[in-house]
Amino acid sequence: MKGHGKEGIPVRQLSLEKRNKACCLRVFANRVWLYHFGRGIVTTANDFGANGQRPSHPELLDHLAGFLIQSDWQTMALHRLILLSNTYRQSSEPTSRGLADSIDPNNSLLWHFPMHRLSAEEIRDSMLVASGQLNTEMGGPGVILQVHQDLVKQLYKPSQWEVTKSVQERMNRSVYLFAKRNLRLPFMEVFDQPAAQTSCSSRQQSTHAPQALELLNGDIANPLAASFAQRLNREAGDNTLAQIETAFMLALGRQPTDLEQQLAASFLEKESLNEFALAIFNLNAFLNVR
Repeated sequence: MKGHGKEGIPVRQLSLEKRNKACCLRVFANRVWLYHFGRGIVTTANDFGANGQRPSHPELLDHLAGFLIQSDWQTMALHRLILLSNTYRQSSEPTSRGLADSIDPNNSLLWHFPMHRLSAEEIRDSMLVASGQLNTEMGGPGVILQVHQDLVKQLYKPSQWEVTKSVQERMNRSVYLFAKRNLRLPFMEVFDQPAAQTSCSSRQQSTHAPQALELLNGDIANPLAASFAQRLNREAGDNTLAQIETAFMLALGRQPTDLEQQLAASFLEKESLNEFALAIFNLNAFLNVR
């Protein structure tokens, strides 16, 4: 399909109104692609005009927009199409790179999967899932988490930041977290959650020391690591190898390699299960899509 509408008419032959709708579909499809690959087919996601970048795969963008129409505007169908594609399921570490690296060093043509870090919300949600603490109930008011009083005191009216009383509700998915423009959650801010004052076409990914400090010493990572350790004790008992295998399956969705198993066993000889659970949360394999 190359830019065809529902009736098979090329987009360029549609009326102005329908062409505008088709453009909106491309913008939406590009956003979904950007979410899964870390970069859009059009890299300037907020600008599809003359000043924006040209799409790396224009026919693919048209196809995704047309597929959205054909699937009766079902967003999940578009997600499924992308996630089951060969492009998405490529390795991020191809066996042969030489020539491809010289031709397309920025991977604009997607000859390997572009590894990227999870967003701030996804990291928190992943820790909640692994620890068994995620509250899967949907809907309800925004959740206000406890933060340091120094941040609350900076508000014009500190009483506005009333922490959600229910501990279970505080374990809701991050999409339910209350967003306030002048009080940003430290965990979210340090992992590049955009400020609410301005539009953000795509998130930047930075790497700096406060991220490691937040994962090792933060008020979110440590309690969830303790819950994760309790879950490992509950499900694997006192057997060290069973604890290691369970931890990898719950956090990474796979069995540990022989080397990983050896390193983890050596670690547990010296450190507690809580520290091991925290170390799992700090693994690159846990924090990155690859």
